[in-house]
Parts: sequence; structure tokens; C-alpha cells
Amino acid sequence: MDLDELRKQESVSPEEFAYLTGRTIKAVRNLMDRDQIDVNREGFPGSLRPKRFVLLQLYWVKMRDCRSIVTTEEKEWINHLMKTDAAYRRVTNKTTNNAFRRNKARQQLNQSL
Repeated sequence: MDLDELRKQESVSPEEFAYLTGRTIKAVRNLMDRDQIDVNREGFPGSLRPKRFVLLQLYWVKMRDCRSIVTTEEKEWINHLMKTDAAYRRVTNKTTNNAFRRNKARQQLNQSL
């Protein structure tokens, strides 16, 4: 599977996540055990060891603001996402310019006085 296709997957295995982020598999499993990343568990109810998959898209959204534990590969991918205008607007929910909002708020304040 192509790297870009893998990055767009909804959930990935720990091995694929380790490949994408540049971490070791042991580090990824530790993150999964400590609930530091969102995990989807698949198995029969009451099973002792269900298969676990990392919810990759939720991980990208959370890492957008917290870059302290991000690896270099993740930084490159996040920067790529932020450089495309449509993705940046979708992730940050920005539809208008902040300066326009400030001016509009200032005008409303002046009108109320």
C-alpha cells in the first residue's frame, strides 16, 4: 500500500502506525496500553486479547495542536496538511479572517455606545 493511502486510513495496526510515525512497535504498544492514543478493539465480547487498531485520523487531529511528542515524519505530514488550504480550513474550522471578525466586533461595540 502506498504511504499516502496508508495515512488516509481510518484505523491501522500497531505495526503500520509504527511505520508511519517512526516509532518502535514497543513504544506504540506502550502508548496503546496507557491509553495515550485512541484504540479500536475488535473481538468477541469478553475476550481476553481483542485485536487492537489505532484510530489514525483522530490521532492526526489531536496532534495538530500538541507537537511536543511528534516525530519528524509526523511533523512533515502535519505541515503538508496545514499547507493545503482546504485541509487547513477543515481542521481548524476557519471560514473567515480573524481581522474581519475583530473589525466587525469593534463596529458592533461602537454602534452600541
